[in-house]
Amino acid sequence: MNLDQDSLKAHFGRIWPIHNNAFCDLLVTLRRHFDGDLDRMLVLAIIGSRTLKDDSIEGLCYEHFMRLERRGEPAPINVQSIADHSGIPRETVRRKVKELLHTGWIIRRDKGFLIASNKAAADLAPATEATMHYLLTVVTACNEAMAGAPLPPSSEP
Repeated sequence: MNLDQDSLKAHFGRIWPIHNNAFCDLLVTLRRHFDGDLDRMLVLAIIGSRTLKDDSIEGLCYEHFMRLERRGEPAPINVQSIADHSGIPRETVRRKVKELLHTGWIIRRDKGFLIASNKAAADLAPATEATMHYLLTVVTACNEAMAGAPLPPSSEP
């Protein structure tokens, strides 16, 4: 059985608490790795999503992903596009980009476009592993809910 919106709603009481606890744990871990600065984490995540576009990472194993092995060029991204996408003020994004450049977690390429670096992947490996743990926790909860016990009685007539 596939998990869809209706199934998720039907099993919400089993899945949501597990997701919420795991998500809080993940955010605490990420906050630690980014010295309490979740805006900096979000800026790097957006840059990373353009560095390894969906079509360029499909089929990569974890080890290749962590080495930022690419097929093709990353999608261009700059401070303005990060601000537009995230809703973070442009000046704040500019400061976060400056900090990320200083740590070596991003690289400025031709025309000012930004990409995530292999140093970011290496330094943040524990955060990536925490993210994998979160995903496994949620997938396991979904699988168990879908395969498990009967649904609670419906409150609908």
